[in-house]
Amino acid sequence: MRMKKTLILSVIFVIAISGVSSAETILTVEKVRQRALEYNRQLLSAKKELDRAKAEIVSARSGALPQLSLDGRYTRNLTTRELFFGDEVIPISKNNEFDLSLSLTQPLYIGGKVGSALKIAKIYRNYSEEKVKQVEREIVYSSESIFYNAILAESYLDVIKKESQMWNLNLEIAEKLFSQGMISEYELLRARVEKLNIEPRLISAESDLNLSRKGLKSFLGFPLEEKISLVADLTDTATVILPELDTLIAMAIAERPEIKQADLNKRGREKAIRIAKGEWLYPNIYANATYQLSGSSGDFKFRESEKSDSWTASLLVNIPIFDGARTIGEVRKAKVDYYQAMLAEQQLMDDIRLEVEQAYDNLIRAGKALESQTETIASAEEGKRIADLRYESGIGTQLEVLSVQTALTVARTQFIQTVHSYRLAKAALKKATGYNID
Repeated sequence: MRMKKTLILSVIFVIAISGVSSAETILTVEKVRQRALEYNRQLLSAKKELDRAKAEIVSARSGALPQLSLDGRYTRNLTTRELFFGDEVIPISKNNEFDLSLSLTQPLYIGGKVGSALKIAKIYRNYSEEKVKQVEREIVYSSESIFYNAILAESYLDVIKKESQMWNLNLEIAEKLFSQGMISEYELLRARVEKLNIEPRLISAESDLNLSRKGLKSFLGFPLEEKISLVADLTDTATVILPELDTLIAMAIAERPEIKQADLNKRGREKAIRIAKGEWLYPNIYANATYQLSGSSGDFKFRESEKSDSWTASLLVNIPIFDGARTIGEVRKAKVDYYQAMLAEQQLMDDIRLEVEQAYDNLIRAGKALESQTETIASAEEGKRIADLRYESGIGTQLEVLSVQTALTVARTQFIQTVHSYRLAKAALKKATGYNID
């Protein structure tokens, strides 16, 4: 019977745990990254731009393909035209006339513009692909930052709660000592005031945590009323071994999507110069074949004698000689665009070098601070333990207790801020270099 009761209680406990877990969404930094990449609107927009780039290739390729067109015209002559020759009247039109024309035009050579346009379209496609990668990196970094901000708010609330517990304990000790006549009423009032002073900070910390959680849910596309539980990876603050700074910079220059976009933009501007020159220096040659059918009739029967058809084949050559210097202006503008693209690429490389150096220095500095903060908290906790014992036994003073409690709260606050800085520095270095620090 006892075993049966134990089994029933175990089943009830499992059901209860399952109900709690199903009502709450557990979020880790990895789940946050995945969710952001699936639902972020900016990324979806970048992927649609990639579809546009593929369509541009189709449009550019059409310039080299034959163009087939069918033209038709029907005319109803309300009055027929006549030609007078002496006393004789000769009709030269009938009530109904039609013309049909089927024309096939094949570009043979149009100044290399089709080839250049096709190359530009392919460059644009590659540019769009790199844009998607860039947006993905930015989204991952943003999702990590928002997640870690929520973790920081949660950790800060925990620090305030621990501080509140310390002030509650301090007040209990003060009330006990006051009842024994070992401290003055002033010290008791001071302990009560310190306890009351923590309440506004506790309320503010709870509000900050609530807002940071809502910001995270909004970024990930969750309903704001969704219940979430944040789980931080404790191993992400472990010491990491980094490559040399020069290696990281070279990695960033080689792998950053922005660098590849800048290079593709420069190449596209170079091809645009070729297209602009094609309007000026090179001839346009087309081959054309046309079939034409026409007829006229007083009714709608159009007998064989009232119809005629013909075939023509033509070779069309157009050589631009002078267009009012329009092409010269277009070439100059295309060269300016190329020069600006080249300068933008050089500036981007400098910016990325500085970004990598800053992220690298921030991570090294945060790592060193994290090591020292761990020792500081251990010392502060030991100091508080000793001060509590001294105060409770009547040897120490309330001033000692207040001092060590404040020092412990400051140490804990600095520690969680340092952990936060370390996590953000790792995320920033991953974004800047593409190097998987984890």
